Amino acid sequence: MWRASLIALLLAAAALPAAAQTTTCSGSNVALSLGGYDAYQATPLDASGIFTVTCTRNGGPPNVVVTLGLGPSFNSGTIATRRLKLATGADLLSYNLYRDAGRALVWGDTIGTNTMTQSASIPNNTSMALTFTIFGRIDALQDVRAGSYADNLTVTVNF
Repeated sequence: MWRASLIALLLAAAALPAAAQTTTCSGSNVALSLGGYDAYQATPLDASGIFTVTCTRNGGPPNVVVTLGLGPSFNSGTIATRRLKLATGADLLSYNLYRDAGRALVWGDTIGTNTMTQSASIPNNTSMALTFTIFGRIDALQDVRAGSYADNLTVTVNF
């Protein structure tokens, strides 16, 4: 059987720069679909998505460092074991989000430990988009009912 799943990543807060700085950065809400899940498939279901942070510079230094953090699962309360919840029931489907295509580095919200950072040099009076690839995986062979599954996370942008 196929199961549909969707992770809604919500940008809950973007860090504001200090008053003396003139560079601002913001992200937008993004939905990452992990696709149809087959409970009888012996391999995990993998997918990926892009989160874009746009930074605008109007004076001040050209260099900016942006760190992106992904908070814990609303349904599990942890980063280590995130869970999608069946929209019309109590079934939970284990998944996680990763910083690497090999899906070895879980993406979290502890700066310097499990977040992603990018640096950019932005010409004055221009904007630049920084893209972060999010790699998702639903674990194989989970015995859950068919339906739509979802989770919510807080995305934090620091610069």
